Amino acid sequence: MLKKENQILQANNYIIENFSEHHLADVMDIEMHANPTPWTKQTFEKILELRSLSFVIILNSQIVGFCIANKVLDECHLQNISVIESMRRQGVGNFMLDILKKRMNLSGMKTILLEVRKSNKVAQDFYRGNGFQELSIRKDYYQTKNGREDAIIMSLKGL
Repeated sequence: MLKKENQILQANNYIIENFSEHHLADVMDIEMHANPTPWTKQTFEKILELRSLSFVIILNSQIVGFCIANKVLDECHLQNISVIESMRRQGVGNFMLDILKKRMNLSGMKTILLEVRKSNKVAQDFYRGNGFQELSIRKDYYQTKNGREDAIIMSLKGL
C-alpha cells in the first residue's frame, strides 16, 4: 500500500499528486508568472511542513496547476490556486476546486474561505462562478510594488 502522500489518482487525463518537495521548483515557476508578489521558497516549504490539503495537477508529465489549502478548525482556507498561462480557461481551475471539495468532504469540512486581491477581477469572477460569495474586505492585506492592497474575503458554504 502506498503512503498517503505518494498516492496518485488519474482522471480526465490529469494526474493529481499531493504537493511535495519534488514539485517545489515547478510550483515556484508557475507562481512567479502568475502572482504580482510571488510567494517565497520559504513560504512553500512551510506549507510542505504543515501536511496540508495541497496538491498539484500534472498533464503529460508537466505540472499545469497547483492548489494550496489548509484545514483550519472545521473550515478550509484556500490560500493559493494557480494554473500555467497556456492552460487557463480550459477547466483546470474548476477541476482543482472539485478535487479540493472532495478532499474537504473526506475531512468533514463544509466551508471554504479565501482572500482575493481587490484588483483581481478575473479571480473574483472565477470564484463567483463557482458559487463563492463576498463576506467582507480585509484592508491592506496584500503587498504590492507600490504599497498595500485590500483583499476581498469570500466563502463557499454547505459543501
